[in-house]
Amino acid sequence: MTKPRNGSTFIDRYHEAGLTHNPFVSPQLPAALDVNVDAIYIDRGLSDPPAPGSRSLVQVIGEEGMGKSTQLQWWRSSQPGPFHYIPREPYRDRWATPPVRQPTIYGDEIDRMPVVLRRRWFRTLAKAKATLIIGTHVDLTALGQRSGFTVITHHLETLDAPKMREMIDARLAACSNGVEPRLELSDADIDFILSKSRGIPRDADEICHTLVAERVM
Repeated sequence: MTKPRNGSTFIDRYHEAGLTHNPFVSPQLPAALDVNVDAIYIDRGLSDPPAPGSRSLVQVIGEEGMGKSTQLQWWRSSQPGPFHYIPREPYRDRWATPPVRQPTIYGDEIDRMPVVLRRRWFRTLAKAKATLIIGTHVDLTALGQRSGFTVITHHLETLDAPKMREMIDARLAACSNGVEPRLELSDADIDFILSKSRGIPRDADEICHTLVAERVM
């Protein structure tokens, strides 16, 4: 409990609930917000980054909100390399020159890249024996193999109840302030979050943000 300058009493409800803050991403925040990847990463058994300079195309495939970008940034935090993002619009920005001449290169939303540019980029990187790590909605195995890459594919699936529980408990523990009892979400809450989010991590994150805020307040 603290006192603002006007003399009124302010009660930190999150502190009373054993939390330093709301550990889940607000649905009001812009999607492009740079969030600490350690705080939102979900371990799906892909913790170790691909080896650099292996002439490999490593593609992470999944629908929107499944955590493709987070997976790429997690790998990049320990295996650095330039990051190339293809925006939805304006269309001309999809033609931006992608990076080359690096042992490891990351690319996100690569299915949006114009076909001619993508074909040329893949061939150039395969010839240079680079490791290209991409997030995509479309399987690019055929193009990768024709370009000379060894293709490694990871499909990100929706979360089941145990994985959802693991994600939520890890987030709550990460922002614990040591006050007991700390706010917890019940099995019924997990079932509610699963049904509303359909197991999609981004949607679950937003639902959890609202749910925790309501419980705290």
